[in-house]
Amino acid sequence: MTFLQKNDYEPYSFFDALQELYCGEEPLAERLVGKLLQYDPGTDREATARKIRNWRHDRNYPKNREELFKVCFALGLTESQADSLLGMTAESGIHLRNPRELIYAFCMRKGMDYPQAAALVEHLWGEQLPAGGREYRDYYRNSGRREATGNYTESFRRDFESVQTEEELKVFLENRKGRFGLMHNTAYRKFRKMLECLMNPQQERTVYPKEQAYSIRKLVNEYIRMGVPYKRKTERYTWLQREIKKHWPSDRSIYEMYKRKLDVDRKTLLLLYLATEGEGMPEEEHSVLEHRRKMNIMLAECGMPVLDRHNPFDCLIMEVCRNSSEEDYIGMQMERAVRKIFAEEDGTEQNSMGDESDGF
Repeated sequence: MTFLQKNDYEPYSFFDALQELYCGEEPLAERLVGKLLQYDPGTDREATARKIRNWRHDRNYPKNREELFKVCFALGLTESQADSLLGMTAESGIHLRNPRELIYAFCMRKGMDYPQAAALVEHLWGEQLPAGGREYRDYYRNSGRREATGNYTESFRRDFESVQTEEELKVFLENRKGRFGLMHNTAYRKFRKMLECLMNPQQERTVYPKEQAYSIRKLVNEYIRMGVPYKRKTERYTWLQREIKKHWPSDRSIYEMYKRKLDVDRKTLLLLYLATEGEGMPEEEHSVLEHRRKMNIMLAECGMPVLDRHNPFDCLIMEVCRNSSEEDYIGMQMERAVRKIFAEEDGTEQNSMGDESDGF
């Protein structure tokens, strides 16, 4: 099977996405340099221009979500456009249960610029949010409530869509104190469910090849890593290999997600879906449309972008599902495709644990 030939997908670099989203008359690079200097007046102009050139030539991306938001404001993006750009670059769209990002989304809705948005954050929300683990559990306990269940992210989004004034935003924030956080709760529940299916397979679940309990390290090596090299340096890789490898989970990152020290990311959720075959989907439902539908529902419920053919990793998943058969598991087909992509560059590195793995 041949995967991701030139005519199979429509690749977008970060700068390609910016070019398509930007509607101003000023050249894109000049606009970015000017606005970012305005947001951070003490920054060196040449250093900022060099950073933009690196983005243009796909050498790196903005270093964090705050910088991505500055880019969104600099280009005058809408709330929806910013959500798409964040999803493409940072593996998660606007996190509406993070008050800072929610206020930024409101400001984009109202056509405000970044300095106004940052000032509104300081005015409306001064409370520090929990990062994870014990701190996260204590935050919920002290707020006098338990974590919500069900399709919480979508209901939260629907309520937020009606907010049109700063006063309404203030009331929205006050009424939902104790419901905010840096972690995606719906994504975490789905992550735990799929991970525990692999860690403790049940006899009736025939999609799992071995009936035994797994440590996280063994589980990742058998089901999740799929031959992606652990080595951090990517200079020798093609653009496609770098895009596939980006944000690929290790046993340490999955362990930290399990312990709520890291937020669950989009790529990890999709890989767990493949590894669990949609948590044991009945044979009569095995089809590309059904798998794509279920994955898109899962992503939407978690507040994450749905599958997109501009994203090489997503395109690879869609290609795997399209070529799946009743005799083979989609997780195994995905692993063969990934190994083939990386074998073209370095076939000797795929079984190396390198410097990125830690045992748990």
